[in-house]
Amino acid sequence: MPRKELKHPHQVVDWLLEWGGQLKEPASMILIGSAGLLWHIARIGRDDPLPENSMDVDPVTDSDAVAELAYDALIGSEFERVHGWHVNLMPHMVLDQFPAGWRERAHTTSYGHLTVIVPAPADLLAPKLRRNEPRDQQHAALAHTAGLL
Repeated sequence: MPRKELKHPHQVVDWLLEWGGQLKEPASMILIGSAGLLWHIARIGRDDPLPENSMDVDPVTDSDAVAELAYDALIGSEFERVHGWHVNLMPHMVLDQFPAGWRERAHTTSYGHLTVIVPAPADLLAPKLRRNEPRDQQHAALAHTAGLL
């Protein structure tokens, strides 16, 4: 059974720093889902936790090197044993769920050799609010409380 121990923004930043230090050449990924919201909370200097723990992060990448790291961090991996959550590499088509123009509103930061692109909080929430599950409503409330919207 997958563990659900991703809760705090610093966990996302620590992971990105770890991978950025492991890469030998420049690579990039787009970070979506609740990990993207946690990243934005860290970006504004807060460490507000998720209302309900997550079991994974959802990156999208064209980089073979990032994909290799992600495959080594799947459910049941040593990565999950150490971190308490896993990496769920997502296909590019999930980006179609975001509102038009999301790339222009996205934030970009580099961690070592890793460039991370994170859609704006409102864009991250758009597919969640369409799905409208209780945890998605909680994520929207967290974004409001943290001052992201």
